[in-house]
Amino acid sequence: MRGATSGDLLCPALLLRYAAMEPARLRQARHEPIQDRGHLTRRKVLQAARKILVRRGFQAARVEEITTLAQVGYGTFYKYFRNKQDVLEAVMEEVFQQLNAASFPARVEAAHLEDQIRNGITNYLKTYYKNREVLLALQPASLMSTRIRRFLSDMRERDVQWMVAELKKLSQEGWKIKGNPEVFSVAMLHTVEAVAQDWITRRKHLRLEDVAETISEIWFKTILPARPARLTSS
Repeated sequence: MRGATSGDLLCPALLLRYAAMEPARLRQARHEPIQDRGHLTRRKVLQAARKILVRRGFQAARVEEITTLAQVGYGTFYKYFRNKQDVLEAVMEEVFQQLNAASFPARVEAAHLEDQIRNGITNYLKTYYKNREVLLALQPASLMSTRIRRFLSDMRERDVQWMVAELKKLSQEGWKIKGNPEVFSVAMLHTVEAVAQDWITRRKHLRLEDVAETISEIWFKTILPARPARLTSS
């Protein structure tokens, strides 16, 4: 679901829970507001940054444009963000968190795994499409910024490690999943991410329902045959 992928893809994998936790280096770089008013102001800046990013692109976006659109001063901006890259990373992180919230089950349940996979993929694609303009605008940033490349790499690795842990839990419950769990996780997560990226760039004519069902079937045929007999439908 949301996960390890080639360097030019930005979206996370569906099964990414840890991305909701902001990396320590980004927490330290930003002043997190405590009062409600501070949260509202920070939200205004993020919304403005998102619009400027889509309108102007990562490289051309300027702090002056963001503050003007948000109707805040430079001092307010720098209270919450160090620079343009910092606020745009926060936009990217927010998108990933929205994808997490939309696609992650509270916990993986082996008895309902088929429904969880289908619902997760469908919700992921809906959220991905909703954020498509931001994801496309952020794509060049991964090529220009070492920090963003590292951030994306960390997020993807967390995807993989989360899925590895879940596969091991399933194995302990009697699932006979073959192959190396890390390679398996990378391959499965990459499938969803690559198809989502291709869908919003080259195959916009495809219906979301068709894309989601096709990806789900790939997952089903790969994972469900490994389930123990007690969970197999008669």
